Amino acid sequence: MSYWIRTIYETYSIEPLLYVDKENDHDKISGIVPFFLIKSPLIGSRLVSLPFSDYCGPLLEDKSKESEFISTIIDQHKKKVNYIEIRSNLQNNNGLICHNYYKGHTLELLPDPADVMAKLEKKSIRYGIRKAKKSGIVIKEDNTQSGIEEFYRLNRMTRQKHGVPSQPAKFFQKFFDHMILSGNAFILLAVDDSKVVATGVFSKLNDTVYYKYNASDTEYLATTKKTPNHLLTWHAIEKACQEGYKFFDFGRTSPDNAGLVRYKEMWGCKPYNLPHYYYPEIKGSTSTKENSLSYRILTSTWRALPDSCKKIIEPMIYKHMA
Repeated sequence: MSYWIRTIYETYSIEPLLYVDKENDHDKISGIVPFFLIKSPLIGSRLVSLPFSDYCGPLLEDKSKESEFISTIIDQHKKKVNYIEIRSNLQNNNGLICHNYYKGHTLELLPDPADVMAKLEKKSIRYGIRKAKKSGIVIKEDNTQSGIEEFYRLNRMTRQKHGVPSQPAKFFQKFFDHMILSGNAFILLAVDDSKVVATGVFSKLNDTVYYKYNASDTEYLATTKKTPNHLLTWHAIEKACQEGYKFFDFGRTSPDNAGLVRYKEMWGCKPYNLPHYYYPEIKGSTSTKENSLSYRILTSTWRALPDSCKKIIEPMIYKHMA
């Protein structure tokens, strides 16, 4: 977690607040609740555990201390910030309001990748993997500066298609410096005739590999009808099986995005809840539903902006979206 916290801090210069629990008369840390204090003139000041993360909250050996811990943090900050947000399951809501909107999707892995392949939907997923192989697409692991630059290039293209701002280049540089070089994440590239057409960034923690980011050459996908992302995703799953991981997490999904939900289900994933808790009320960008009018207006407006304007605006606004 420290590498991820360092990545966020060094990119956005927002203040980390790490609350720790120590055993009596000992220096051993038996629990931690990580937060960032975000001061924004656009959305208002807030305390978040953790920004730019799908799931993070109290990590305590003694779960019975959770309620007291959270209550103490709320009391310290409720008059200083507009709201508090915790992206985690809590044993007691402590006066926080639960917004149980997002879903996560996890694929259970097995030692033999062939056994996992058998769980995948045949007509779409397995067919797409075979089709990509036959079309000559090659998957390469590239944990170098060149690899992260290729990802950044395609990430901007992909997010333009979806009508949302891209993370600043500095973020991915810090992600490379702290997550990739430490071995806590890796980059895969899908290459067709020496051209990188799709990329994936994956992080690793305990027994799980997380599909953190995906980006593609949108024009290539539209004109060739090839399926590089099927093969890229399968390569990551196969790698996770061979390295002994137990789960492959496809990340957060809005339930309003029925097509993406269905796609993840075809990979054999099981859904789970990703609740967010808020105090004193539900607020902020993560509480906005993707089928809402405001979300549709924002995405259509962003698509219409010239790319030169976006490159100027993105580094200034992205931290306010945390």
